[in-house]
Amino acid sequence: MLWLVAAVLPNNLVDNISTHSAALRYTLTAELWLLWTVVTVALWVHRPISLTVARCVAPVVTLYMLTGLPDADFSVGAVASATCAVMACLVIFNGDYGSVHVQAGAYGNEKRWLLKVPVPMLLPMLLGWGLLATVCSFTPLLLASGRGVMGGVGVVLSGVLLWRVAPQLHRLTLRWLVRVPAGWLMHDEVVLAENFVVQKTNIVSIGAALADTEALDLSAMTKGVPVELQLREMIEVRLSPFAARMLKTLDVLHVRAFLVAPTRHP
Repeated sequence: MLWLVAAVLPNNLVDNISTHSAALRYTLTAELWLLWTVVTVALWVHRPISLTVARCVAPVVTLYMLTGLPDADFSVGAVASATCAVMACLVIFNGDYGSVHVQAGAYGNEKRWLLKVPVPMLLPMLLGWGLLATVCSFTPLLLASGRGVMGGVGVVLSGVLLWRVAPQLHRLTLRWLVRVPAGWLMHDEVVLAENFVVQKTNIVSIGAALADTEALDLSAMTKGVPVELQLREMIEVRLSPFAARMLKTLDVLHVRAFLVAPTRHP
C-alpha cells in the first residue's frame, strides 16, 4: 500500500525539468514508471525471485524520488510521496516480509525461514548492486541523449552485469532454514557446497546460541544472536570455498552442533 500511495500522491516520477531535452525527459519518465511497475508486480506476486527484484529495484526509484526533491521545491506532495517510498523500502527489507516471499515458494509441508546476509558479503553485495543499478539506469538515458558510443558500451556492460552480478544477488535470497516432516534442511549455496538434512530424531535442542559456544558457525558472521542446533550424532557438513576460507577450516567437517541466523526465530 505504501508503494501504491507513493505513486498516487503528487510525485517527481515525471521529469518536467526544462533543461533536459524532450527525448531525455520522456525516456527518464518512462524508465521510472517502468521500474515502479516492476516493483509493484514483484510485491504482488510472492516468490523468492520477486523478493530479489523488489529489493534491487525499489531503492533505485526511491533514491531518484529523494534526489529529485530539490527540483520539486520540496512540495508537500513530493515529500510525502518520497516518504512513503522510503517506508515501503524499509518494509521490503524487513525479515518478516522476506520470509513471506520465500515461504510462498515452499513445497508441500515445508516451513522456510529466510537467513540473514553474512556480514562479509554486505560490501560486495552493495558494490555489485550499485554498479548494476547505475549502469542499467543510465544506459537508456545515454542513448536518448544521442551518445551512441557510450550508450552502446552501457548496453554491453548491462548485459554482462545482468548475467554475472544479478544471479549472485539472487543467491543471497535463496538461503533458508527449512523445517520438513523428516527434520530440518539447511539450504544455503553461499556457505554450503551442498545442502544437508538433519533428521528430527537427531536433534537434541534448538535455541539461542551462547556467547562461548563451540558450534560450527554456519551463520557466516551475521549480526544478532544466531540459533544453535545441538545434535545427538555427528553429521557431515560440506562448506563452500568462501565459508572454508572465512572459518579457516577444512571444506568437509563432522559436527554435533552448528549455528544459523534466520531473520525470524523458528
